Amino acid sequence: MKALLFTVLFTVLISFSFAAEKQTKEESKTEVTTLSLSGQVMDKVSHEALVGVKVCLEGTDKVAYTDFDGNYQFNGVAAGQYNLTASYISYEESKMENIQLSLKKSELNISLEVVD
Repeated sequence: MKALLFTVLFTVLISFSFAAEKQTKEESKTEVTTLSLSGQVMDKVSHEALVGVKVCLEGTDKVAYTDFDGNYQFNGVAAGQYNLTASYISYEESKMENIQLSLKKSELNISLEVVD
């Protein structure tokens, strides 16, 4: 009787482990590759880094602000085509359209011009 119970329990345990492995493989197949996009925002004339520039990746809820070196970064972005907007007080807003984000292109520098 103990041998029968052990056999049934062992069979159920093996079945669950194979089912979990199959589900994990299926989930990894449907997983979307995510990339990062980074760059630097600088003044168009003086080429100085701009701190605190708001950089928005349109079509997503992602917003980044430049650090003390003018660098920004977006992580976890799916490959595809996006519009990028950079805005800063007393500078003209810069909008870059139809940026194709892929493994080959992951860096984009932006120059902002002072409002006249």
